[in-house]
Amino acid sequence: MNLGFLTPLMLFGLAGAAVPIAIHLIGKRRARVVRFAALDFLLASKRRTARRLQLRERALLIVRAAVCVALALAIAKPFTSCDRPGPSVVRGPQAAVLVVDDSFAAGYKLDGRTLLARELEEAARVVAQLGPEAEIALVRASEGADDPSELTRDQLRLRDRLADLEPTARPADLSRALSRAAQLLAGSSHAHRTIFLFSPVAATALTDATPPWGADGPALVAVDIRGLSPLPNLAVTKIRAEPDPGPSNRGIAVTAELANFGTESVAGAGVSLRLGDKIVARGTVDLPAGQRAEKRFLAVLPPDVRATDAAIELDGDSLPTDDVRWLRVELRDQIHVLLVDGDPRTTRYEDELFYLEAALRPGDRDDAGIDLTAVTADELGGVDLGGYDVVVLANVPALAQDRASALGVWVAAGGGLLIAPGDNYDAAAYARTMRALLPGEPRDPVDLLWGAPAEEQASRALHLEKWDTDHPVFAPFPADAPELRLASYRKVILLGPTPDTGERKVLARFSDGAVALVESAVGKGRVLLYCSSLDRDWNDLPIHAGFVPFALETVRHLARKHERTGASEMLVGRGVPLPTTDLKKLEVRTPDNRTTVFEGERLEGRSQIRFTATDAAGIYRVVGTDKAGTAHERDELAFAVNLDPRGSDLRPAAAGALPKSGTGTASAPASTERRVELWHAVAAILLLLLLIESILLQRAR
Repeated sequence: MNLGFLTPLMLFGLAGAAVPIAIHLIGKRRARVVRFAALDFLLASKRRTARRLQLRERALLIVRAAVCVALALAIAKPFTSCDRPGPSVVRGPQAAVLVVDDSFAAGYKLDGRTLLARELEEAARVVAQLGPEAEIALVRASEGADDPSELTRDQLRLRDRLADLEPTARPADLSRALSRAAQLLAGSSHAHRTIFLFSPVAATALTDATPPWGADGPALVAVDIRGLSPLPNLAVTKIRAEPDPGPSNRGIAVTAELANFGTESVAGAGVSLRLGDKIVARGTVDLPAGQRAEKRFLAVLPPDVRATDAAIELDGDSLPTDDVRWLRVELRDQIHVLLVDGDPRTTRYEDELFYLEAALRPGDRDDAGIDLTAVTADELGGVDLGGYDVVVLANVPALAQDRASALGVWVAAGGGLLIAPGDNYDAAAYARTMRALLPGEPRDPVDLLWGAPAEEQASRALHLEKWDTDHPVFAPFPADAPELRLASYRKVILLGPTPDTGERKVLARFSDGAVALVESAVGKGRVLLYCSSLDRDWNDLPIHAGFVPFALETVRHLARKHERTGASEMLVGRGVPLPTTDLKKLEVRTPDNRTTVFEGERLEGRSQIRFTATDAAGIYRVVGTDKAGTAHERDELAFAVNLDPRGSDLRPAAAGALPKSGTGTASAPASTERRVELWHAVAAILLLLLLIESILLQRAR
């Protein structure tokens, strides 16, 4: 520890301590003693009082001398240096960016204080040491953080922004934050440019190994807020649900993946399953160090409940945010599908419905949630459509007028109809009796390979090139899905020119721009027209991997029963597609009680919207208003959003993982020696001495 002074010349003021002493001595010499015989008796009786007055005068002398000393010391501004972890800060004109880790891991409690509280304390100390001449900016390190920050000397506003920081629900992305900080400093004209990073510096937070600056970039001063303390953490990293194969048709099985990101094994960690607001099952799990384990719970939904919220909860640890994971569980609704076979065959694999039935009930199992009934076109007239959710017309000749009208009434009441042509399709006949059901003007089929030599047939075939990735039918597929794109179409039907409106929407097109899949609304129902066959007569999609999810999602969309059980988890910050075909207003209510409303132009003509304000983990509620103006909570659209498990891994980054410090500042290396100002304390002592002097003078009077 070293003692120093910012203005040592002011120490000459210590000589001022001699002034009150000199005044006291001079005043004492000038006092002349004159004896009066009559007063000797009185003075003898008051010697004790005189001694007390003398003591008070000496105390006043000492206080006044100390005031002079304290005044000189305060002006000289003493300071000392001590060993304390933290960055060495250079005062004066410069540019600096504070990168503060506000990810959900910043809520980790270490010795009773969160990591974010420690980061903010260190950041505030750096701001104070940089001084008023420094230009400073603040960058948040959570993934996707929107930082409109710029370099400023308004340190009061900067301190307010620091005080307002709270842990978000997103993981840390230090690579993005450092890159953003480098961009801010690149526009500064200061020679001294420094980035101060306040973070536990977890390995998973460094997502990009490419340095965001070159050798002449800013200096990087990393303050590892964890110090030498390990940050062990248990977390629920995955959750899924599926129907319980037991005897109860209301049973569910919820499976969670639990992870131990610490260096010590944990035996008997408590874990529980919550349905709604009640814990229905408890258990324990052993988690070896650095390993993961699964825990499975079986539960039964109450008789009056078809859907509810579920959560897997770990017994609390130092980071409670990731000790819970949510899920919406629903009883699987059985979808009743009527398949109308326009070309039945005695040989099974030659039948028109062979591939479609296999896709809707894979492996001849009954657990796909779809009940299939197959009839011929002649048998359709005797079927009561009221017991079905979806009707599929597969290569069916044009229906008679009365049957087409009955089918139209059923669709308008809320049914879903899929029309797929084949060799029995006649455009003129469809136009006469079924035009009201078709999403476009029917045209004759086109054989793309007719007359083409064998070596040219592959190049003449069409492929799916464009599809609406936001539509529920194509939700399981990425933007460039080879399982759809590689399928070859040899024969298709064309549609006459019909403008896209709110009642009609093209969902997919072929490589030549022709319509491949189009949807229209008929009353409360939906109609999908697939412009090729559902077997291999006109295309080979049925033998590609994309046919099964395409068929399943098409039927579920027409039945308005989208599969949620077992779906991939939605993470904070990701967009969630919500179907809106039958709604004129949609409200999404977040777990932190914020509401987003979609209506008017935001819904008109769209079959689906993408909700992106998923900034909190938990259950999101959806309230829909239908065309008739009736609003009610849509349980089938509610969804769960969870934390990205990457942010739960707080194991430190390897040495040298951070970008190398540049040459943007002359001196900003990490140091353990820090300066502590003492003149504030000296000034406080000065004020106290002045107060004591005032009291002594008052008593003397």
